[in-house]
Parts: sequence; C-alpha cells; structure tokens
Amino acid sequence: MNMLLSFFRNRKLMHKLIVTYLIIGVLPVASLGVFAYRAAEGYLEKQALLGMNETVRQAAANVDQELEKVRGFIDFMVYHPVVKKVAGRELGNMLNYTRELNENIEPTIWYYINIHRELKEVFFYSDYVGRQIGNFIYPSNEVRQTDWYREAKAGNQTLWRVDESGVLYASHAIQRSDNTTFAGVLRVRLDHDLLFAKLAGDSVGEGRYLIKDSSGSLIYNGGVNESLSAQIGEQRQQSIRVDGSMYVSTGVQIPNTAWTVYYVAPKNRVQVSSTDILGATVSVLLLSGIVLLALIWLFTRTLVKPIHALKRSIVSVENGDFQVPFRTASSDEIGELTASFDKMVRRIRILIQEVDEARTQEKEAELAALQAQINPHFLYNTLSLINWKAVRLEAPEISRAANMLSKFYRTSLNQGKAVTTVAEELANIQAYIEIQRMMHSEGLEVVFDIDEQALGCEIVHFVLQPIVENAIIHGLDEREEAGGLLIIRAELAVDAVVLTVQDNGAGMESSVCVSLLERESAGGYGLRNVHERIRFYCGESYGLRIASVLREGTTVTLAFPRSTSLAREASGAANAKIV
Repeated sequence: MNMLLSFFRNRKLMHKLIVTYLIIGVLPVASLGVFAYRAAEGYLEKQALLGMNETVRQAAANVDQELEKVRGFIDFMVYHPVVKKVAGRELGNMLNYTRELNENIEPTIWYYINIHRELKEVFFYSDYVGRQIGNFIYPSNEVRQTDWYREAKAGNQTLWRVDESGVLYASHAIQRSDNTTFAGVLRVRLDHDLLFAKLAGDSVGEGRYLIKDSSGSLIYNGGVNESLSAQIGEQRQQSIRVDGSMYVSTGVQIPNTAWTVYYVAPKNRVQVSSTDILGATVSVLLLSGIVLLALIWLFTRTLVKPIHALKRSIVSVENGDFQVPFRTASSDEIGELTASFDKMVRRIRILIQEVDEARTQEKEAELAALQAQINPHFLYNTLSLINWKAVRLEAPEISRAANMLSKFYRTSLNQGKAVTTVAEELANIQAYIEIQRMMHSEGLEVVFDIDEQALGCEIVHFVLQPIVENAIIHGLDEREEAGGLLIIRAELAVDAVVLTVQDNGAGMESSVCVSLLERESAGGYGLRNVHERIRFYCGESYGLRIASVLREGTTVTLAFPRSTSLAREASGAANAKIV
C-alpha cells in the first residue's frame, strides 16, 4: 500500500485526474439525475410563482385603492381655487382670508378627515405667510430646506415618503391662481396601520407582505424577519436562503407610485413536494457512491490533503498573514504549485514592505517640501526683530502681522509631526486668517463654529490652510460684490471628526469639483495633497468632499476617524497593511 501511495504521489496531476475520471464513470448518471431533479423542482417553483403573482397583483390593487382615496383628497385640495388663493395670500386682507378659512377650507378638511380615517393630520405650508393661521395653515420657514419640501416644490405629483421615525407622509405642491407661481406644499400624515390594513388581513398561511420604494427603503412589513427583508427587492421574483430555510418572493409595482408590493412565503409551503423525485435521485447516487467509496478513500490522502493544505495557506495569505509557511513532500504539479506560491508570497511580503515604506516617505516628503521652504530658526529670529522694531516705532499693525506670521509658521511646522489636535490646527488657521484679513483691509468676515468636545481629537496636520487659501483666492477674491463670508466648523459625528470650510464666493461647476481630487488634474495640488494624506493615515473612507454652486459658493468637508490617539494609529498604519 505504501509503495502504491508513493508511486501515485509522484505522478503528474493530469495522470491522477485521468485515473480518477475513468474510475468514476458513473458520475454522468448522477449528474443527469441531479439535473432532472433540479429541472422538476424549477418547474414546480415556477408554477408556485404564477399563483403568487396573482395574489400579489390583487394586493397591489388593494393598496392602490386605498392610496387613490388619499390622492383624491390631495388633488381636490391643491387644485381648489380657494386653496390656491389662501396658500398664495391673494385675498387682499385678513378678514377675507379668515372668512375663506372658516367657511370653505377648514370645514372641508375636517369632513375628509372624519370620513377617511387614514388621514391623520393635514398641513398647508405656505411661502406667503409668516405665522400659523387657523388649524392648518403654517409658514414654510422651518421646512423650506427639507428634502421632502424641495422635492414637492420641484415636481407636480403626489410624493410618498416615510420619515426617520417610520411615519408615512404624502406631499404635493400648491400653485397660486396663475397656475405657474409656487405657493407652498400640502403635506398629509397618514395612518400606517389603516392604509395597509387589507394587507394584514390578506396574509394567507405563513405568507407575508412587504412594501419597498425604488431605493429599497422599507414602507410596510407584514411580519417578515429583518434578515429576510433585507434581501428582498433585488429582483421581482427570487428564491432566498435565510438561516437554512428557503423562501420565495414575488413583487408587483403599485400604479402611480415608486412602491413595489412583495409577497414572501416559505418555499415548502407554496409548491408541491418533490420528495419522489428526490428519492429516485438519491437512490442512484447511493448506488454510485458504494462503488466509489473505497477508491476515493485511496486517493484522498495524496490528492485532496495537499490541496486542502494549500487552500488553508492561501486563505491565510488572503486574510493578511504573509508569514504562513508553505511545505510539501510531493513533487507533482501540486507540489510545484506550492513551492512557486511560497516564492511569490515571500516576494510580495518584501514588495509590500518596500511600497509602504516608499508611500510613507513620499507623504512625509510632500509635507516636508511645503514646510521646509524656509529656515525656521532664521525666520523666527527675523520675525522677532521685525516685531521689536515695530514696537519701538509704535507700529502696532506691523507688530501684529509679525506675531501672527510667527504663530502661523510655528504651528505649521508642528515640530515635524504628522498629527496634531483640532485645537492646534484651528490656532494655525486663525493666525493665517488674521494675516489675510490685514491683507484685505479687515474686509474679510470669518465665522468659527466650533464644538469644544472636538478640540482634543487628533487629526492629520496642516490640512485647513490649503483649503482656506483656495477659498479666499479662488472664491472670495473673485466674488463680484462685497460681503465675502468664510465659515469654519468643527464638530463630532457618530464615529468621525468633521471639519468644514464654507465660503460664499464665486463657486465652480460640479465637474470641476470632481476633477480637483483626481491625480490627472492639472490644478488642485494642495487639495489633492490634503485628500491623499488623510486617506493614507486614516483609511480610504476618509478625506475631502467638495460641493459647489457657481456664483453661490463652495463647501469643503474633511472627515477623520473619531480618536484622541490618531498618532499611535497612524504610526501603525504601515505595519497593519503588511501583517
């Protein structure tokens, strides 16, 4: 036996496969049996889906019927001539305004609310009123910047949205009497349970209904568990495996909405059992397995074991462990492959170390190139001399400029460290802005909005100055009229430290914003340098985001991981990529 194993171990892999395939001649029969079973199972599933399609179409029609009631109310209100005048403040005086509300609008709304219980609350938000009037008219000041208000204003159809708390709303724009001027938005809060009551009553057996919008957000869940719900919606008809159980789902879009109704049920509850077909298939496979069992065991040690060993080693390398040893006692193709892979991994390990060292040196050199353009000691001595001379000559503006410049370069150099705190970075940019304000004859207005809890967090050093400089030179200085404003914010998100630089300058096209962070771009070196340094030290999910509107201004957002020890994390970044 040992001689046979030794002989077989040193044969070529092709020879091993040929012998194995000759012995396992019964596999085509088994494959045919599996194919027949799958085909029969697919046919049964198709028949079940046809029945489910009819069920879900009826459910979609029921939901559309309920939504049509709401649409009818909304259309009646937004196209009512009195509503247009009330929302657009076209009635002349408050007496007429109040009379129309009390005699026409409010009684009609209360009537609809009483007969359609799914209407919970009605809000008329108007751009032409400054305070609440009656029970339903509200000024739009507080909601004018919300997504739902802007979407309703931009369109001319009923919009259905579910807010963060799971409350369902319907919204529609209101025009003034000229039918062209926007007056406001009608927003209706709906009773979720009443609106979808028919779906809860239509659930048969273990089947459940689910409604999602075009973005995949959940509108209604009739009892589908969370893990199953998350996978529904990729296709109109699909089979899904969750926790070892198979489910089937089918969906139909509700007319005049972006919603899709899905009906989901356990697969074994909606299709005819395929037990007989499975039994026949298993019998054939068992007969083949009895013949093959002894022979497969003979070849397992020489064929499967080294493949499994190589697979485990490859998985370890895939998970980042480049120190895993590769050993083999075989001289066949698997042994040659293992030896070659070992050489490749060792070479990759060396290359990763070289690349990480080169990248670290490159980023540090780029920052050093910005900082080392001046001799710090000579500069400090010179600025100190200028300040002393200015004090003696009673020139406070010159003294102030020298002090600010000295503070700016001291905080910019940061003793050669790549990491600083939010407080130190803000001190650096405040000194820079003071110098710019003197250059602009104090005509530059700057607002700092700082969350004190963020001051102690660590970030990558020297990231605000290039952005503020661009905002002043390319934004505020190119602004056609006076009144330039620069806003600098520092705040904490759930898992990030966020810095924002916003100006109301000349702005730029959106295509320019995208190109500024691309390596192929001819401009934006300072912004691209900041973006790449943040991503290098903090990870690919952090960095810069640029948003701009031509002739309105630009907003640059910097995101860092929320940490008070970024320096320790940054120092281990290179090693983390290797291990």
